[in-house]
Amino acid sequence: MRPVLAGTGPGQGQPARLVDIGAAEATQAVGSLLLLGLLAAPAGAAIRLTARPYRALALSVGLAVTEMWAGLFASYAVPRMPPSFAIMATATAVYAATFLIRRPAPRTD
Repeated sequence: MRPVLAGTGPGQGQPARLVDIGAAEATQAVGSLLLLGLLAAPAGAAIRLTARPYRALALSVGLAVTEMWAGLFASYAVPRMPPSFAIMATATAVYAATFLIRRPAPRTD
């Protein structure tokens, strides 16, 4: 019995198990970066928009959900755009837009 070989792509002619392991590891890396980006970008944007911690927490959650849906919609609208890129591009754009808004003064209470 011969081992199954991957037929096309960068791992052409490699045993299928090696290609599977590489794909599984790449998926974990992309997922980790997406998760980290969806934790950091909305939180950074929220803290630039308000000086109140609980309001920033609620705003961060709202921004993360909105950015996720906007990125998925953009990926759906442009079929060649990967969803992970669309989501992170949206999160980055929102964070960058917060630099155009005047930052609130810190509370002195």
